[in-house]
Amino acid sequence: MATAKHQARHSRPAEHAPRHARPMLRVSLRNIAAHKLRLLLSVLAVVLGTAFVTGSLVFTSTLKSTFDGLLEQGTADLSVMIEPEDPRGAGVPFEVADRVMEMPGVAAAMPEVSGTVVLFNADGTPYQSGGAPSEGLAWIDPEQAVGSSNEMVDGRTPAADGEVVLPEGVLEGAGLAIGDTAQVYTTSNGMIDVTVVGTYTSDTDVGGYVGVGFTSEQARALFSDGENASSVSVRAEEGVGQGELRDVIAAEYPDFSVSTGEEVKERLSDQLGTMLDFINYFFAAFGLIALLVGTFIIYNTFSMLVAQRLRELALLRAIGASRGQITRSVLAEAAVTGLVGSAIGVVAGFGLAQAIFMVLDALDLGIPAGDLALATSSVVTPLVLGFVVTLFSAWAPARRAGRVAPVQGMRVGSVATEAGGGMRTYVGVLAVVAGVALALIGTWQDTTKSGAITVGVGAAALIVGSFLVMPALARPIAGGIGRVIGAPFGAVGRLAATNAGRNTRRTAATAFALTLGLTLVAAFGTLGATTKESISGIIDQDIKADVVVQGVASQGPPVPLPGAIEERISGVDEVGEVAYLAFGFGVLGGEQQLISAAGGPVEEMIDATVVDGSLQPAENSLVVSRSVARDKGWTYGSTVPLVGPDGSESTLRVTGVYEDSQVLGQFYTGRDVYERLVPENLRTTFNVLVSPAEGVTSDQAREAVTAELADTPIAMVQSKQEYIDQQTGGVDQLLTIIYALLGLALVVAVLGIVNTLALSVIERRTEIGMLRAVGMQRSQVRRTVNLESTQIAVFGALIGAAVGVYLGWAFVTVLASSGLQMTTIPWGMIGIVLVCSAFVGVLASLWPAHRAAKTGPLEAITD
Repeated sequence: MATAKHQARHSRPAEHAPRHARPMLRVSLRNIAAHKLRLLLSVLAVVLGTAFVTGSLVFTSTLKSTFDGLLEQGTADLSVMIEPEDPRGAGVPFEVADRVMEMPGVAAAMPEVSGTVVLFNADGTPYQSGGAPSEGLAWIDPEQAVGSSNEMVDGRTPAADGEVVLPEGVLEGAGLAIGDTAQVYTTSNGMIDVTVVGTYTSDTDVGGYVGVGFTSEQARALFSDGENASSVSVRAEEGVGQGELRDVIAAEYPDFSVSTGEEVKERLSDQLGTMLDFINYFFAAFGLIALLVGTFIIYNTFSMLVAQRLRELALLRAIGASRGQITRSVLAEAAVTGLVGSAIGVVAGFGLAQAIFMVLDALDLGIPAGDLALATSSVVTPLVLGFVVTLFSAWAPARRAGRVAPVQGMRVGSVATEAGGGMRTYVGVLAVVAGVALALIGTWQDTTKSGAITVGVGAAALIVGSFLVMPALARPIAGGIGRVIGAPFGAVGRLAATNAGRNTRRTAATAFALTLGLTLVAAFGTLGATTKESISGIIDQDIKADVVVQGVASQGPPVPLPGAIEERISGVDEVGEVAYLAFGFGVLGGEQQLISAAGGPVEEMIDATVVDGSLQPAENSLVVSRSVARDKGWTYGSTVPLVGPDGSESTLRVTGVYEDSQVLGQFYTGRDVYERLVPENLRTTFNVLVSPAEGVTSDQAREAVTAELADTPIAMVQSKQEYIDQQTGGVDQLLTIIYALLGLALVVAVLGIVNTLALSVIERRTEIGMLRAVGMQRSQVRRTVNLESTQIAVFGALIGAAVGVYLGWAFVTVLASSGLQMTTIPWGMIGIVLVCSAFVGVLASLWPAHRAAKTGPLEAITD
C-alpha cells in the first residue's frame, strides 16, 4: 500500500507535465511570431542548404527515371542479346545472326553495327551533338529491327552506298534537307560524301543524338572488320519466353555471352545508376557544405536571441518554469525554424532541379529531360537533414537559456555573455597542432590512398581546431584588422575595432562561415593551379615537337584521325620528323589491355629517361615504363605473350624500359604489332607529333600541315602551346563549376554576417541610442557597422586562406605520384578573394547599418 501511494505521489508531476508544456509551447510560438525578422535569415540558411540537397536528388532521380524509360522502350522487344565473352574482342560473326534466325522460336536476329562519326553542317562545320552519341549505324527496317523504335518521317530508306537517313531534329539543326549532299567523317575512311534521302524519329531519341543510317552493306564496310558485329539482338516469337530462348541459344553458342533482354536492361540500368550516383554525391556535397555553414548562422541567431531575452527567460524561471522547460522552449523554436526552412527548401529544390534542366537544354548538352521524379528520399532526406542541423545548432544556446537564474531578471538590458573559455582554446590549439601534424605525416606515406586518408583526417582536425581557437584570435587579429581598416576614420574606426572583441565567440562563429568557404576555395584553387602547371610542365618538357595534330574534341575525347594520316603529313616539304601514336586492344601478359603503338622517331620527338634499352620500338617489341616493369616482373629481354582480338597469338620482347612518363604512358609497341591487332579498315591514328624541317619556323610548318589537311576538317593542327592550353582547359572548366557551387556556401556566409549584425544592432539599441545622444551622427553609426562587418569578413577570410593553402599543398603532395609534381599556389586568386571579402563585408552591412542609423537618441532610455 505504501509503495502504491509512493508511486502515485511521484507520478502526479508527470501527469501535469503536458499541461505545463502547453503554455511553454505557446510562449515559443509567440516568440517566433514576435521575432519573424530575426529568424528569417536563419530560415534562409536552412532553405539554401536543403534546396541544394533536394535539387541534386531530384535532378539525378529524374535523369535516372528518364533514362530507365528510354531503356524500357529501347529493349521492349529485345528477348536475347548475344555478345562476345570479352567486350573488347573481335565481336560476334555475322553468320551467327544468320544461323540464329533459322532457330525455332526466333522472330528476328539483328547484328549490331555502329561506329563513331562526325556529321558536318551545310556550312561545312562539325555538327555539335552536345555530348550525346554521334554514330553511324546500319539502317534496319522497323519490321526487322530489334530493340529499336525508329520510324521514317519523310523520304525513303537508304538503298545504295552513299545514301543516309538522319534524325528529324539533326536534319533541321544541321541546316540540311532531303536530297542535299553532306559530309560525314568516319574513323576508317575519313571524309565521305553522302546524300540525305530520308529522315526518321525514335522514341528513344536523346536530345542531340546523331544517328547516321547507312545501308547494311556500307555500314559493315565502314564500322566492322567485315566478319563480326559488335553483338546480335534477338526477338522471340510470341509465346516464347526469354529465359527459354536464351538457354537454347547459349547451348548452341557456348563461346559467347548470352543474356535475356531483362538482364541486359538491368545491367545497363545499374551502370547508369553508378554514373548518376557520382553526380548526386558531387552536388549533394555542396549542399551539405551550405548546411554546415548555415549551422553557424543558426547558432549565432539563437545565442543572441537567448542573450536578448535574458530578462524574459529569468521572469519565466521566477514564475515557476523549470530549466528543462526553458531549454525545450528554445529547441521548439529551433524545431519550427528547421521544419519551415526545410519545407521551403524542398519546394525550392524542385524549382532548382527544373532550372538545371532548362539551363542544360539551353546549352544543348544532349541531356534528356522528363517530368520531375518525386522520390520519397528526395523529400524526406533534406527535411530530416535541415531539421537535425537546426536542432543541433540551437542545442548549446538552448542549454545556456536553461541555466538562466531568476535573479538575472533584475538586470537592465540584454547581456551578451562570453561563452567558452580557456579549455576551449586549449582543445582548439591541440586540434590545430594535431591537424597540421597529420596532414604533414600524410605527405610522407608510401601509397596515395593512405596518404589521402591521413591528410583528410588532419584536414578535419585542423578545421575543427580553427573553429575552436578563433575566439582567442578574434581580439588580437580581428581587432588589429579593425584598427588598420578604421585608422582613416578616427574615433569611429577605433569604436568599430573594439566591437569585435566584445563577444569574441560570436565574432568567431560569424567569421568561420567565411573561413570554411575560403578554406575550400583556396584548397581547390591550389589543387587546380597545380594540376594545370603540372600538365603544362609535363607536355612542355616531354614533347619536343613544335606542332601537334589530333582530332576535334568538342565533346569528350578527341575523335581518332584517319589511318595513315601521318604519311600525308610526312610528305609536306616544310615538315622534318614525324612521330605518331595509335591504339588497339589485345590480351597482353594474360590481361586485356588498351595497347598503344608508336611509330616514327620516338626518341627524337619525346624526351624520356631511358633506364635500359631504347625508346624506339623494334619488330615484335614492347617498351615499358619502370613502374610497370617492376610490378609485372618484366626486365630488358623478357618475353610477353600477346593474343589479338581475332585469337592470333604472338610473343613480344621487352626492348626498352623508361622512367615513368605521362606522355608515353605505361607501355607501347610498334606499328607492326598494331597492324596485327586492328583490321585495316578500322585503323586510326590518335595524334601526330611534328617538327619543322631545317630552316623552317614552327609557324610555317603548322601552316603547311594545315593546308595539307584542308580536306580533313576533323584534324586540329596546333602549336605546342595551343595543345597545352587545350589540355588544361578542362581543369579551368571543372574549377569554374566548383567555384560556382562553393559560391553557395559564401552566399550563406554573407547571410550569416547580415544576420549577426542585424541582431547585434537590436541587442545594442540602448548603446547606439546613447551614442546618438552624445552627438554621433547617423552616417557615423552606419560607418561603424560597415567597418565592424568588414573586419569580421577579412578576419574569417584570412584564416580560411591560410588553412586552405596548407591543406591544398598537403593534398597536392600526396598526389605527386599521379603526376602533380609542381606545387603551385594561386596567390593572385587568393589575393583577389581576400579583397572581395572586404567588399562582401561592406555589402553585408548595408541593411544592418541602415537599421542602426535609424536608432534615435531616446532609444537609450526605453529599456
